[in-house]
Amino acid sequence: MPFLNIDNQRSLIYLGNLVDAIITCCTHPNVKAETFLVSDGEDVSTPELIKMIASVMGKKAKLFPFPQSLLKIMGTLIGNKEELDRLLRSLCIDSSKIRKVLNWTPPFSIREGINETVKSYKSR
Repeated sequence: MPFLNIDNQRSLIYLGNLVDAIITCCTHPNVKAETFLVSDGEDVSTPELIKMIASVMGKKAKLFPFPQSLLKIMGTLIGNKEELDRLLRSLCIDSSKIRKVLNWTPPFSIREGINETVKSYKSR
């Protein structure tokens, strides 16, 4: 995959962390019509994410460097420009409010979330 030199950051949320955050919001006395952004708390790049998923699956990620400008040109030519732009750019959220107001900490690390997700996928 030509993603080795992508330098972006992505916020992710594992389902188990999302469920825990929702339960905390439903039961915590400090919640009064609040809006919280929630993430696993560890932003990762696309190459880091691919490597983590491969590692959990017991495989080696096959990534190689490729100029992003050429990826964008190729994406435009094949009609996938928007999808490629979403893959290349960063998308991070600030989940500090739920951590401060509700003293919430995600019970699962990003690696644990990926591991559980892969196990669930394999058991299908």
